[in-house]
Amino acid sequence: MECPGNSPEDQAFTDLVLPGVSDEKDFEQLQKDLEEKPDLSSKSDVSAEHQLTEFQNKMTNSRTGVRPPTDPSDCLRWFNLRIHNCFSPVATGHDELMDFLTALQHYLRSEEEGKEEATLQLLLDVSAQCGVCFPRTPSSPSSLQPQLSASSIHLVHTVKDDASLEIQEAWDDVRLQLRRHLLDRLSSRGPEHPGSGHVCALTVPERIRCLQQLFFLYPESEVLTYYQHLRIRSVMGLLSALSSSPGGETGFDRLAISFHSVVPVLTRALADELHVLSRLTELHTLLAFLNTAYLSTVARGLATLMEKEYETALRDNTTLGGKIKKYSAKSRATVAPMELPMKNRSFSLTSHQLRALTQLACTLLEFERIVKELVANMTFAESIGGSPCVKGVLKKRRGDSHVMTHGKNTTTETHLHTAEAQVLEFDWRSAFQELVPHMAHCVKVVLDDACAKNLQQEEAMHSLGHTSVTLCLTRELTTVTARKACLREDSIFTCEERETPRMIAKFCGAITKELDALLPLAAACRDSTLLEVRSSFVEACGKAAFALLDRLQERAMEVPCSAPLKNLPAWLATCIHVCQRLESYHATLNDSNTAAAQVRLTLLPIQKCQNTVEELKDQLTSYCIQVCSTCVLQDEESHQWADPKPFYEGERCSFSVQMWFYFLCGLRSDLWAVLPAGIAKEVLGQVLSETLQLLVQRYAGARPSYKRHLQVRCDITTVLLYVEQLMWSLCESPEALVYPSPCSVDAITAGPSDWLNQIHNLCEQLLTVLVVVTAPLSLLHRVFMIDHPQASEPHRPSSSVAHWLNTINPDLFTERAVRDGLAGQAAAWCQLRLLTSDPGLNPRLLLRTLLHRDCHLTRTLLENSYFCQSCLEVSTESSKAGDDFIVALFNLFSCLNNAPKALTQVLQPYLEKRARMWEDLYTLADTTQTAPVVISCVRAIIAKSSKSLLVHLVSMVIGWQASEEPSAAVFKWSVPEGVLEKVPKKWKYAPLEARVNESAANALISLTIQTLSFILTNLPLAIVAIPLPVRYLFFMAEKQLSQHSRQLRLMGLLLWALLGCLIQSLEDPQALEQISGLTLDMGAKEPLSLLAECLQAVMGIHQKGVPKPSLHKVLQTLEEKRPKWASIQLQKAHKLCSDSVFEQGGESRVAAAELTEQKIGLMLLEVCHKAGGSNYLRQIYHIIQGNEELLMLKLGGSLNSPSDIPRLVNFDFGSEHPVDATGFNPLHQFDHIGKKKLDQSALISWAWDWPRLLSAYRGMSRVTFRTLLANRWEMQDGAEVDDEDKAMVEELQEAYLVCSCSPGPQDPLAADETQANPTQGETTI
Repeated sequence: MECPGNSPEDQAFTDLVLPGVSDEKDFEQLQKDLEEKPDLSSKSDVSAEHQLTEFQNKMTNSRTGVRPPTDPSDCLRWFNLRIHNCFSPVATGHDELMDFLTALQHYLRSEEEGKEEATLQLLLDVSAQCGVCFPRTPSSPSSLQPQLSASSIHLVHTVKDDASLEIQEAWDDVRLQLRRHLLDRLSSRGPEHPGSGHVCALTVPERIRCLQQLFFLYPESEVLTYYQHLRIRSVMGLLSALSSSPGGETGFDRLAISFHSVVPVLTRALADELHVLSRLTELHTLLAFLNTAYLSTVARGLATLMEKEYETALRDNTTLGGKIKKYSAKSRATVAPMELPMKNRSFSLTSHQLRALTQLACTLLEFERIVKELVANMTFAESIGGSPCVKGVLKKRRGDSHVMTHGKNTTTETHLHTAEAQVLEFDWRSAFQELVPHMAHCVKVVLDDACAKNLQQEEAMHSLGHTSVTLCLTRELTTVTARKACLREDSIFTCEERETPRMIAKFCGAITKELDALLPLAAACRDSTLLEVRSSFVEACGKAAFALLDRLQERAMEVPCSAPLKNLPAWLATCIHVCQRLESYHATLNDSNTAAAQVRLTLLPIQKCQNTVEELKDQLTSYCIQVCSTCVLQDEESHQWADPKPFYEGERCSFSVQMWFYFLCGLRSDLWAVLPAGIAKEVLGQVLSETLQLLVQRYAGARPSYKRHLQVRCDITTVLLYVEQLMWSLCESPEALVYPSPCSVDAITAGPSDWLNQIHNLCEQLLTVLVVVTAPLSLLHRVFMIDHPQASEPHRPSSSVAHWLNTINPDLFTERAVRDGLAGQAAAWCQLRLLTSDPGLNPRLLLRTLLHRDCHLTRTLLENSYFCQSCLEVSTESSKAGDDFIVALFNLFSCLNNAPKALTQVLQPYLEKRARMWEDLYTLADTTQTAPVVISCVRAIIAKSSKSLLVHLVSMVIGWQASEEPSAAVFKWSVPEGVLEKVPKKWKYAPLEARVNESAANALISLTIQTLSFILTNLPLAIVAIPLPVRYLFFMAEKQLSQHSRQLRLMGLLLWALLGCLIQSLEDPQALEQISGLTLDMGAKEPLSLLAECLQAVMGIHQKGVPKPSLHKVLQTLEEKRPKWASIQLQKAHKLCSDSVFEQGGESRVAAAELTEQKIGLMLLEVCHKAGGSNYLRQIYHIIQGNEELLMLKLGGSLNSPSDIPRLVNFDFGSEHPVDATGFNPLHQFDHIGKKKLDQSALISWAWDWPRLLSAYRGMSRVTFRTLLANRWEMQDGAEVDDEDKAMVEELQEAYLVCSCSPGPQDPLAADETQANPTQGETTI
């Protein structure tokens, strides 16, 4: 069925924001709906043209006999001219008019209550009913010239009369008294203390009404000038109270604290002013008003207060005869005075005063940002019709003011109405001009003093023999900086958590903390007159950076002579921190202002920091490699390969191999503790790769005796186990672990991993040495001498260099996994192992792990928690921690629109154990009963979606109150009969008291129809604003609520809940006031209550008792205008919750293959853009990390798990996260691989599948095979072998070790090596 034409209210809603990555089905549905509107508009245009034609015919039959033009646009212009020309002069007598005005004068001078309101309503009523246009001439004496005759009071186009001056004076007296009354109302102040939050005691509708009445009496510019003076006095009164501080602070401290307390009041006043003036004036006028009444007043008030404090500081800080007086007890140090020509007196700020000024600048920057956002939001709403327009005679009359003065613009236009004033002007920075040289000097001295002081303290500690670095957490520095700074996030340089060092040198943290503290002051000083302060900050910052870098380089050179190795990672982390802070300062001070752009941090210190980072990283890597090559791997006893005696009876590996792994574990702990994750992995990977190459060279050249060849096998087996353990800490993803070649790793992990690929190649080479040198001779002979003619090509099970992983751990890295990738349970276990072995939180890997296999890991967490266990008592702390975890899960998965079914899959165990929860979704709007935390989260999502609807509804009601409601309410004050009798008879005025009630009722019904139409029109947008995962949760819940199928058949569960929450909010005035930020009186509650009842009727909820007549009238009128339109709108919104939407938004299964890096990146972007998204990821990560052993057991990857693993998930880890509790335990790590104890004797008897291994290496390079074959103990001169082995040895020697130049067929291993094209991992050793 076609929908009737749209009303303006249908398209007025603009505040709903679609999700960041919404479903395409949503946009298709919305586009389809929008495409229907042009058709409707065209039909409406056709109807309008038809009605216009009929009206033309009627006008032709009029007394003039003139037919209007046929063109619609020309016709409308013709009608407009006719409207003005239809006013014919009516001779209103001078005496009759003077009697009326005199009666009004006497009435206004009486003592009757409400006389001004009654008079205003009478004048407005006469003007609206009788077409009387009262003069709105300026009140200045120069403008009081004879302009209007007696009849011109009634008509626009009349001639002048000499008696008009007497009438004008009487009229001026009347409106003067009315103006005083209205200005007195507008000047009424709220509570004087700053916490009141009000500059004016009147509500927004009352202020709008007062200004409209003033516009009826005076020109707009003059009214705004009066109103501007009132607001200036209010703001100045507010600022004057700042001279006294309740906390007893003095000086700039008092100023900073006071402004911090008064800014919320000013912000609230500005927000109210925007609501008022946006309905009455144009944008440029509004901005000019704000500039003059608020921003300039704040700047002047601040300048006055600053001047007083400046004089006080000048008196207290001035040094006479070289003596310096301390400013206050809070000052820790007084900055040395600078020489300024100030009448033989030198003045300087203290460091404490400078910090107070910085705090003041932060407060003002925040105030500036909030005001800009308020104006931007209002401008955006008005640009697309979002701000409701106040209708009525007062606003309509503004357009006719120029006609009443015979074409002459008699208004005294001020700067309020200049079209150029279209930008906000924040002049508060000018208040700092007097202090610029002192602030610039103080900034430089404070920062230089902080830098020198901390460097001296570090030097003193170093001279006392404290060679270890004293560290501090960067997380604490970041928290302090975020709490104190007021700069916008998009204006500063930010680093990801994985790119930020975890700990740095304490003295460096203290210096950067001082720089961060003064950064807002430098950022605020962007005007040309304040650039000296920014220049001082830049200079001091560069000087401090160079001093820090010199100290870091100096201390790094002491390793290893006089400082331990663990200092090097700390110095590297500190240098990275300095580099990141300098980049942040550069981005913050990179102002678009031309003058400010010339004063910014240069790239020279940043470049030096980057170079120093590379130097320290190379020093750390090369030193670790040197330590391993010269000390750790030098074990003469272990490397006596020709010794006929077994090494320690063949029951252990070499000491050097064990200490090599021990050293790498300690290095990993040191790197993990301080460095960013990426750099820590890179350093450890390079050290592992280079030292592993040394081991390959060692064992490839070893020629062991019979008693020592098992030691080679044991050592290589141990090395491969050690490397496999370290690889979990180095890889970013399962693909990087199994497919490390550059062509695949770059595509999957989006980063170069040359050292990772080299590690795999070296491990393959070690495995080749183990196979050729230590395999049983009989099997080697059979594979390479007997079975090789059957093979026409190599029999490697996989071309991947990760084949060695299959050999070491065949249960996890099966041949299929090495060939095709990990899948199923093995992939889940692998992802969990990689996640918990990482230096810190890896958001991409965590999100991928959580979504893998239909969120299997997350469901395992809930299934093994107290949530899904019956009859379990938990402590209050554990219950709260569990609820926090559920909230984190919900908030994380609810924003993943690319995986719409993930939220329901995660909560499935939780919901199934609590069947009542489906019913809670049906009664979501009921807040009287205690609901589970999940229901509270869902309710918050629905409330957020409906918030914009409610804000707009409140705005519509307030606009209606300002234009319609006062015309009815004002009749509680009646005009005396004597005044009514003096109204000129020819005006034919009839009092409206009899029609007040009927008019008010009709206005209320009209408003309710508008608001109800607005809600129904924007329901699809409200549904689209709800994330897809939440919509799918309601979709699945609806299937569980078959008992409510009748109620949900038309609209579905989600619409039922959304409308229910809307109704509940409409019936709660306090909630509406909190949402909208506006005060609602009793007049606003009645239409909102009626709207709630209409929504209940639309939902099919039967009212208790007899329905109100107004309710029936609203629904009937809406149905007559738009038949079945409400049902159509509900069906449109319901389509956005259908199954097809979710099937298109995401597949039914969230498989690992579908989780490409691009999709994970988009999801991670959604999470990080959500408020608190990073914290939710971190919270979930800590829970997973703390329950690693339990999860490993449940996933089936830990076969030899200890028996003391807890059976239930622990959500409460106290204040310390599991990641902070882990560390390097030397006694434990010495004989363990990870958490398993290393049984070295078992490595000797490792069950190798020799036939499969030898077959796999049958196609290896001939040079490699010949070289390694010569190292076997049987091939050495004087080896004692039996006859059978001797025959096999001779055959192998003849085939591979003896040069044969005779022509003839060659075996596969004898083929030309340039044509063999060996696979990766088979390079010649």
